[in-house]
Amino acid sequence: MITLNLLPIKEGLKYRKQLKQFMLFLIMIILIITGNVVFYLHHSTLVEQQALKVNKLKKDIEQYKNLLGDLKKEKKKRESFLRRIDAISSLEKLKKNLLKILDELNGQIPDKTWLVSLVKTGKKINLVGGSASYDNVTRFVSALIGLSNIFAKVEIKEIHSETYNGAAKRGKFNQSLKYIAFKIDCVLK
Repeated sequence: MITLNLLPIKEGLKYRKQLKQFMLFLIMIILIITGNVVFYLHHSTLVEQQALKVNKLKKDIEQYKNLLGDLKKEKKKRESFLRRIDAISSLEKLKKNLLKILDELNGQIPDKTWLVSLVKTGKKINLVGGSASYDNVTRFVSALIGLSNIFAKVEIKEIHSETYNGAAKRGKFNQSLKYIAFKIDCVLK
């Protein structure tokens, strides 16, 4: 019988098997390291890209904040401009109303009656004037009451007789003028 010594072959097979396992292990380690490196590089570029996006967004936000500040300034200017326009239009309306009131008053003032001042505050008009007689003042107040399309209320606040001593001197005589002074409050509609 022939005897073969298979021990060196088995050892060779065993060595090859171990070498295969070692190579597989080494390949696995290389693959894991390569995978980690690729994963790290990929995610680091993603992080860098995100950081760039965040920086760009911060710059955009800062730019928009500046634009918003400019917009607020322009809005304030616009509001100021609109307030001025409203004030001008209300003054023009007031002017038209006062002209209408003065025109109506001019037609209603009796002879020998005059106005010294006309002051408008809100919806109230204060008339100060004088007349040659109480009858003329009465006619004037009646005429004001007759202007119901303009005045809601007409009220005599004060009426009294006064003497004006400032008339020119004629010869030896100092002339004086007696008249009726009045104050009337009117409330506009």
